[in-house]
This record gives sequence, structure tokens and C-alpha cells, in this order.
Amino acid sequence: MPDNVLEQIKSAYFGDSNFKLYDHQKKAIEYIDSGKSVIVSVPTASGKSLIAYYGIMRALSMGGKAMYIAPLKALVSEKYQELKELMAGKYSVGISTGDYDSGTDIIGRYDVIVCTSEKADSMMHHDPDYFTNLNVLVVDEIHNTGDSSRGPTIEIICTAALHVNPEIQLIGLSATLKNIDEIGEWLNCEIVRSDFRPVPLKKYILFRGAILDEDSVEIGQVKNDITTVVEDTIEQGGQVLVFLNTRKRAEKFSADLATQLSHKVNTDIKAPSEDGSRYSEMLNQTMKHGVAFHHAGLNYSLREFIEENFKEKKLKVLTATPTLAAGINLPARTVIIRDLTRFSDGYSSYISNMEIEQMLGRAGRPKYDKFGESYIYCTSPGAVNKVRDFLENGVEPVMSNLCTEKNMGFNILALISTRLCPNMESMESFFRGTLYARQKGEEDLIAMSENIIRFLSDNDFINVNGNSFRATEFGIMTSNLYINPRTAYALTELLERENLTEEQAIYHICRTPDMVRLFASQNDMEAGYSFLSEIGESPEDDDDLNAAKTAMVIISWLNEVPISEIEGKFNVGYGDIEGKKATAEWICFAASRLAVKYRRQYTTFFDILSLRMREGIKQEIVSIVALPNIGRVRARRLFDSGFRSIREIAGATIPQLTSIKGFSDNLAAKTIEYSKELMKRNAID
Repeated sequence: MPDNVLEQIKSAYFGDSNFKLYDHQKKAIEYIDSGKSVIVSVPTASGKSLIAYYGIMRALSMGGKAMYIAPLKALVSEKYQELKELMAGKYSVGISTGDYDSGTDIIGRYDVIVCTSEKADSMMHHDPDYFTNLNVLVVDEIHNTGDSSRGPTIEIICTAALHVNPEIQLIGLSATLKNIDEIGEWLNCEIVRSDFRPVPLKKYILFRGAILDEDSVEIGQVKNDITTVVEDTIEQGGQVLVFLNTRKRAEKFSADLATQLSHKVNTDIKAPSEDGSRYSEMLNQTMKHGVAFHHAGLNYSLREFIEENFKEKKLKVLTATPTLAAGINLPARTVIIRDLTRFSDGYSSYISNMEIEQMLGRAGRPKYDKFGESYIYCTSPGAVNKVRDFLENGVEPVMSNLCTEKNMGFNILALISTRLCPNMESMESFFRGTLYARQKGEEDLIAMSENIIRFLSDNDFINVNGNSFRATEFGIMTSNLYINPRTAYALTELLERENLTEEQAIYHICRTPDMVRLFASQNDMEAGYSFLSEIGESPEDDDDLNAAKTAMVIISWLNEVPISEIEGKFNVGYGDIEGKKATAEWICFAASRLAVKYRRQYTTFFDILSLRMREGIKQEIVSIVALPNIGRVRARRLFDSGFRSIREIAGATIPQLTSIKGFSDNLAAKTIEYSKELMKRNAID
């Protein structure tokens, strides 16, 4: 491999072409240069990305193509920006995180694609031969193969890629892989592992006012436990991440710390207030003292705002739920795990060692800190024993979660519709290549496959002729739409209804397997039963009440109820609303495509509903939000001010629009101009 590629990466990535590679980087690059696949397991901030970028650049310099898969959209965006800077215009970089039904032509337009595992899987659903056009496949955070939700997707992608293209060079990255040898054998990868951290990490236990080292030896005392550690870190110029097990605890702890720090830290940071989310004002109260909370209840723009201010060191402390540990790169001098337990399924249990490792790995900022410090707060001798187990035994092995009805039905239909597995023999051969088969044998997979194939055949997804399978038009549509077969079946039943109402449609969309429903607490029951009665539905079990709550949240969003009112009434966050409406929009789109074939009169119904899901608007302002920079709030203000159509906006004057809140002279002029263009093209009546 020409040295200039490595020099280019070192110069661009580190600003210094004389930067010396770590031993694990040298070893991984040697494997890559020899054309071998490799799995790298080294601590956070030890230069794994350089290895991946080298593999990508090497492939591109030889005329090849590459894909980089990351688990979260935020991480995908981060890697996309880094790769764009690294390529410096020499190679093209594409990003793909949405459009579940889009095809695979993106690989022809770019040299390297950065995407989520779901997007890569969607491409596989369209055409598994896509992987034959790839030379390098990078799977970041490959330990997520053991995750119960996204793990099966990663497992299928890796299995399909190697099944279609055994010569593909796979580069797996992780900070925490206990059974790396087993994963390496599964993927035919060489192994690179190291405990080296360029920023050493010191680990401590906080227990009843004492600081214990990794050997449980007391080395000091703290007066106020966590508060003392936070204050000491800030005084030394560092930043702190505190992990708590619930949103409420993260919010309260943030407020408590802000009070404690009020005499030491003062800032002028102001959170953006979009649609009046209650969280903006809560954050403003804590951020003026350098503290913020971070969890999935915040909407995307607010989370991004907090992350950027933390990166710029304007914020000194973040209190967060563990989801942040799996997100983008937000290191701090000090990490504190306040809660070791999580309440789930009616009881409290300790979090996994894997989660502890992921959180602690955020301690120590390369280029800023000479060391990182992590503290695990323990409230009982049992908690201390839990931490000792973690320190002595490390993380749990990665175990496959592939063999569930939901995962298998989804994937088997894709394997049949793409002709990757046209018969039972090829199906069995494919599943023999999975991690599940390696760990637990293939018998359960085959038995479940037979049951699922029977369901798919009975419900017109596939035709079975002897031992051979072929997907029907319905089956191919379902696979391309990237929805669960049982979701597709439920949608076809919905399309058979006469006089289907908007509320009924949304409720049944929320009952599909593809919707992760909100939890209906005791306080939600009365409203849930009332809602179901109003739309003529009867709950079969508690999960139907969960679906009812989810539907009511989405309906409130569609009816332009203020975000703060939705948050308060249903005890949800703007981030929850964003997630549910995005899933509902996707399922609505799938319903509209299925309606083209099965009930054409409902096509427009679901098309409009899908658009309204995206924007959060009533139908009367659908045409107005088509204008650039006119979202749900400005569109409603235009409508309420008497501008109820594109024609009326085109005939407005600039002063008339600037009299409306949120419209500058420039925006008013552009809005009128674009409305006139639409009128000329007769695009809008």
C-alpha cells in the first residue's frame, strides 16, 4: 500500500504527518494491507477510527468502494463529516439515514457511504448484490450485535455481506468485546486487541463517603460524595459526565448541581425554544450555572445544542441517561455513574457490565487530559460487589438475539424476496452462517423458519412449490417497504375497512409490530378507555392501552397542540414525540403504497396523513408548509392571519407578512416570491 495514503490520513486526522501509530494500529493496518478482514477491540479514544479510515482510503485509492455503518444517526453524521474532511474532495462521501424504501443506486453515486445499520439492511432488502460492489465494510460498535433491538440487524448485514461477497474486507470496531475470538471466527477476521489507552483511566468506587480504588482499598474521604468530585474536577479545569437511570433523576440532579455551583459558574447560554417545549426553560435554569441534562425526551435540535456547548467547554457538567454513552463522542475528564440499577418489568436490577464499561469509557479527553477519572457510586455492599465483579471479570460476551419471531419473519421474507434464499436448503445454509448458529446451533432457527414460512405462505407473502419459495408482489412490496410482514398484514386488514377515520387509522398503526409504543400508566387509563370508546375500538390487553396512548400523542401532534401541552398531559418529551411520529409517518407511507394495489381510494388519505405526521399540522395548512422555511408554526400564523392559500400569500405585500410574528423582511420577500413561482408553474391552485 502506498505510504502517501497513511501520511495523508495522519496529516488530516491529527494535523501532523509525523504522528506515530500505536502498536495496535500498526498491527491492524498490516492485516488490512494483506487484504484480510480485522476486528479491533481497544478502549475508547485509542484510535480505532484511524484504522477504519485507512481501510476505506486504501480501497478507494485502488478504485474500490466502501461503506461505514454506525449505530446512531448522530454518530453517522459525525463520521460523515470526518470522512468528508479527510477525503478533501478527492473522493465522494454520501450519507444515508432515512427513506426506508429507497433503492441501492446510492452506491453508484458515491465512493463511500456512511449509514445506520437499518439503512444498510434496507439496501439489502432491495438488492443483496449491492454488497458485491463493496470492497470494504466497516461496522462500528460491533459489540451491538448482542443488543436485543439493533443486534439482529447487524448480524444479518454481516452474514448477508459475507454470503454474497466472501471477498469483502470487513473491519469491525469495538471498545468492549469479551468473546472477540468467537466473533472473529464467525466473520473470518483477524483479531487485534489491546488494553492501551493514550489517556489512562483511573477507576474508583464511592461508598459511604469513602473513595476506594480498584482493589477496594480506601484511599480517601469525600464530604459530599458526588458534589465534591464534581467541584474538584471543575476547579481543575475539567468537565464531568454524571449518568443516572431515569430522566427525572437526571433533571433533578442537574438542578441540584446547578444550585451547588451557582456561586462558582455563570454563563449566558440560552436554550433554543421550539414550539414551547417545557425542557427549554428547565435547561435555561441550570445552564446559567454550567450544568445541563441530556436524555431521549429532548428533541434532536436541543440535544445537539447541549452537545455542542459541552464540546466547546461552555457547559461544565452533563447529567445524562445511559443512552448518551452509546452516542456521539462526548468525553469528559471525569465520569460518574450515580445509578447502578434500572427498574424494568416490575423490578429493579443491576445494569450490565457492558453498559458500565461504555459509560466509563467516556472519561479522559485525548489532547486535553493526561488522565481520566471514573467513579461508581454504590449505596450498599451488594452494589460494591457488583462493581468488583465488573472490575475483575469485565464485560459480558456478545450473544446473538436473532431467533425471535419478529426478527426472523422480517428477515426471512427479505431473503426470499431478493432470491438470496429461494429454497429451504439455501435458507438453512444462510442461517448456518449466523452468529446464533455458531453459539446455539441452527435447530431453533430452522424450526422457527418453517413456522414463519407457513405464515408467509398462508397470507400471500410467498408461494411455496415443493421445497422452493418465491415472493409474491405483496411480499416484495412488504420487503422493499422495510416493514414487518405482520405490520403489512395488519395494514391490508385496515384497508378493507369502510369509512376509515383518521383516529382509527392512527390507532391501528400504533398497534403494529413496527411501532414501539409508549407506556400507559395508571394515570393514562381513563383517557385511554375513553379514546377507544370514541373510535369504536375495544382493548384486548394492556398493550392496546399503550397503543391508545401513543395514538393520542400523535393525534395531538397532528392537531397542532402545543408541545409543552402534549408533554405535560401525557408525561412525554419532545424527543418521544419526534420518535413516534417518525415511525407513524413511515408506516403511513407504507399504507399508502399498499393502498395503490389493494384499496386505491385510501392512497391519498394515507399520503396526506403521512405528510401531516412529518410536519405536525392540520390538513388546512398542508399546502402552506410546502413553502421553504415555513414550518408548522409559521404556516399556522399565516393561515390565522388570513393567508389561507398559496394564491393569497403570492398576493401579499412584504409589510403584511412582516407584521406576522417570525417573519423578517427577507423571509417575507422570499415567501412571496416562491409563492408566485408556484402560481406560474400552476403547481398550486
